[in-house]
Amino acid sequence: MGDPYFPTMGNGGYDADHYDLRLDVDPKNNFLNASCEMKAKALQNLDTFNLDFRNFDIARITVNGEEAKFRREEGELIITPKEGLVAGQDFNVKVDYSGNPVPYQSTHAPITIGWNPTDDGGSYVLSEPDGSSTWYPVNDHPRDKATYKFYVTVPNEFQAVCNGVLSEKTPQGQDKTTWVWDANDPMASYLSTVNVGKFEEQTQTGPNGLPIHNFFATNVSKNAKKDFERVPEMIQWFSDRYGKYPFETYGNLVINANVGGAALETQTRPIYERGMVTGDRRLEYIYAHELAHQWCGNSTSVQNWKDIWLNEGFANYSHMQWKHEHDGSFKKLDRAMYQMYMFLPRNSPPVVDPGENDMFSENVYNRGAVTLHLLRKDLGDESFFNCMKTYFERFRGKNVTTEDFISTVNEVSGKDKTEFFDKWLRQSKLPAWPGSPLGAQA
Repeated sequence: MGDPYFPTMGNGGYDADHYDLRLDVDPKNNFLNASCEMKAKALQNLDTFNLDFRNFDIARITVNGEEAKFRREEGELIITPKEGLVAGQDFNVKVDYSGNPVPYQSTHAPITIGWNPTDDGGSYVLSEPDGSSTWYPVNDHPRDKATYKFYVTVPNEFQAVCNGVLSEKTPQGQDKTTWVWDANDPMASYLSTVNVGKFEEQTQTGPNGLPIHNFFATNVSKNAKKDFERVPEMIQWFSDRYGKYPFETYGNLVINANVGGAALETQTRPIYERGMVTGDRRLEYIYAHELAHQWCGNSTSVQNWKDIWLNEGFANYSHMQWKHEHDGSFKKLDRAMYQMYMFLPRNSPPVVDPGENDMFSENVYNRGAVTLHLLRKDLGDESFFNCMKTYFERFRGKNVTTEDFISTVNEVSGKDKTEFFDKWLRQSKLPAWPGSPLGAQA
C-alpha cells in the first residue's frame, strides 16, 4: 500500500470487495478451524499476489476454485494462482486454515491486540492498527475497505458477537450454534471483530428506528444497562451535529476482561473492558468517544496512518462536547478545552505526521481536539457544523487525508484556513491560545 508508517502492511495490485469468514471456535482448547474467502478485483495483471497473514497452519488455497501454490515470508502470504489474473478481472481466493490464535504485541499499539482470552472462557478481538492479519488472511490496511459476513460456530454455552447485523442463528447438532453476522457497509480491516463469551443481550431503538443491539458480559450487565441507557439520545445528538448516523445498526459490547484501560471503536459495535462499567454513567464520555468514531475513523477512514488525528482528535473533541456541553453550556466546554490546552506540551511532534511512535500520543488526541475547538470559535457554530456535515457526507465510506478536511473547511466556510491548520497541526511549537483566555476561565 505504500504507507510510510507500515511499509509491510496492505498489498497493491487488487481491490478487496468482500470477506466471508467461517470460524469454528473451540474455546476450551483455544483452537480455530477456519476459512476465509476474499472476493476482489485485479487492478493490474497478476502472476502472484499477497495477503497479510501470520500464524496458523494452511491446509489449502484456491483461486477461482482451482488449487493455488503459496509460500510464506514472515507476515506475507504469497499466492500463485494456476492461471494469472488480468487487470479488471473479478476473482476470489479461499484460504483454509487452523490452529491456536495467539495474542499479538504490536510495536505500534499500547495494549496486546489480536485474539485474546477473556475471564469467562471466551475470547475477544481488538486489532488496531495491525492485528487483523494475526487471525485471518486479509489486505490489512484501512485503504482497502470491504464488506464482511461472519459465520462463527461456538458451543451453546457461548455467544458469538461480530460487526453488523445478526442475521441468523443455526444449530449445529445438539452442542453448537453458528452465529451469522452481516457487515454490509465497507469496513477497514482493523475494525473487524469476533468475540466469544457469555453475555446478556439488550435491544434499544435509536433515531429513525435505528436498531441498537447490545451485548453485556453477564457479571456487569446490570450496571451496563444503566451506563448505556442514553446511547439513543447520544446518537441523535451527534447526528444533529455531524449528519445522519452512517451505518445500518449500532450496539455496544462489554467483555469479561480488563485490557489495560482500552476501548475500541470496532465498526457498529464498540468494545469496552468490564472496568469501564460503573453503574453511575461517570464514564459515559468514553461511550461518546467510541460512538463518534463511527463518523470519524470508521465511515471516513484514513488514507495513511499519519493522519490518525482525523480519527482521534475528532473523537476526543466529540466526547468533550458531550461531557461538557450536552449537560452544561458552551462556556463550560470552552473552559475545559482551555484547560486541555494548558496541559499540552510546548513543543511536540506535529499532529499531522507525528511519526509512527507517536501515532497514539496524547498530543494527537488533545491538540487535535483543541484545533477543532478553536476552528469552531473562529467560524461560529453554524459554519463549523456545516463544514463537519459536508465533510462526513462527502467522504462517507471513503478514505480521507488532512488535505480533504482542510479543503472542505475552506470551501464551505468561504475562508482560507490553511495558515491556521499549518500552525496548529504541522508545527512542533504550540501556538498561543488566540485572544484572551479570560472567557475560557470564567
